[in-house]
Amino acid sequence: DLSEGMLEIARTKNCYTKLHIGALGSKLVFPDGYFAAIICTGVFTTGHVGVEGLSELLRICAKGGHLVITVKGTLWDQGFAAHVQALEAAGKVAFTEMTPPYISMPGDKTTSPGMGIVLEIL
Repeated sequence: DLSEGMLEIARTKNCYTKLHIGALGSKLVFPDGYFAAIICTGVFTTGHVGVEGLSELLRICAKGGHLVITVKGTLWDQGFAAHVQALEAAGKVAFTEMTPPYISMPGDKTTSPGMGIVLEIL
């Protein structure tokens, strides 16, 4: 997480073996191909992290591994989809699955739909 305060809250859960401070969009502390799979939800959204954060997740996920992310529809339409298509055309990922659009925060009338995306790292 980017926030030491959020990491403190995570520590109280007693379910994590390691916690790291870091920000997508900059280099993370993990070596290439470190994770067999990565789940990243609620991050790729307007005003938070854009497509610039995707390359670092691809770097730290092992070949044959999967990246499962959620992406706000507005971000998807503003270049995220084109970036994923370019990665697929370059043979870096295989686009595996996309959920139908859904509202992640139904009680918030300003929430725009997002979708879940699964990419296989090639």
